[in-house]
Amino acid sequence: MKRLLAIIGCAILLALVCVQLYSRHVDPDTQFFLRAAAASDSWAEQIHAAERPVIVLTGGSEARSGVDPQLMLDEFGIPLVNAAGAAGHGLQANAAAAFKYLKPGDTLVLSILSTNDTNILPSASGVKINVYRQGLSAFDSGVIEPGLENAGKFLSSDVRAMFVLVTRYFGRAKRLYKYNEQTVVHASGWMEIQYREMDKYKLAAPKTSERLAPLTEDSEFMQTLQRLQEYCRSRGIRFLVSIPVECVHEGMRPEHAMKVLCISRLGIPVLKDERLGCLPTPTDFADMRAHLNAKGAADNTRLLARLLRDNIFWTEEELVAALHSMGWNADGTPTNQQAIP
Repeated sequence: MKRLLAIIGCAILLALVCVQLYSRHVDPDTQFFLRAAAASDSWAEQIHAAERPVIVLTGGSEARSGVDPQLMLDEFGIPLVNAAGAAGHGLQANAAAAFKYLKPGDTLVLSILSTNDTNILPSASGVKINVYRQGLSAFDSGVIEPGLENAGKFLSSDVRAMFVLVTRYFGRAKRLYKYNEQTVVHASGWMEIQYREMDKYKLAAPKTSERLAPLTEDSEFMQTLQRLQEYCRSRGIRFLVSIPVECVHEGMRPEHAMKVLCISRLGIPVLKDERLGCLPTPTDFADMRAHLNAKGAADNTRLLARLLRDNIFWTEEELVAALHSMGWNADGTPTNQQAIP
């Protein structure tokens, strides 16, 4: 019996080792974003050498593909590190990845594509990439909480991803992993997606709603923002939020304006991008509605640079007025109903 238990224990240990070796050295998703992060490391060393405050942008792949630090530096003189990862890593994991670049006096800009609580907690990939890059210091900010849950995520395996990789490899699919084959990570860390699938994208009008739902302060999303705000404040780092654009119908603007209003009421400045997350121009996007192509990324970078340079943020009064102009009260009710005090 002891021998059997020993064999089982050794098999489990071997499986865990194999999983970690696969995740760290083989998994194409992880390898791609580790290379992107390595490019950001080199860029950060270059701009930190000037010994002046820098801006660090983080978020999902919408930020990695939508903002070009080289263009921002060349045209506006703004030193920015693009530290974004993938939305699937979880907002907390993407935020934690940015702290290695930040010093007192710097600015953290968090790109928020989704406020859904299911996109906030770190995924297994998000935990692994942070630990691979920062070791145990990945947990120092408290954004990725140390504990059994995240330890389990680090040790977990993505069997489905392995299966897909193997079947694609032996099936000789044209896109074994499309980011690796058709995406270029520039020296500045900007991810340029060079293939197009959005040219014929059809915009769908959003469903009509009887009420806009404000973000509740006890949600995982809002609590995460408050933790980030406190962490940055305690270390002399300015914390800002940016709402990235998607190829969506402008009918989504009221919903986005309500979310911005809720965030700004936490005392967190939100860059005043008057598009409010809506850019219904498919030709500015690459492979999906959140990934800008080269032209779209250049336009987006210039707009973001002007907002950062001139410190232009939404005020509560402006957001309330914007909501009213679109037919909504600040409490989320239509203007044709009596607003709740």
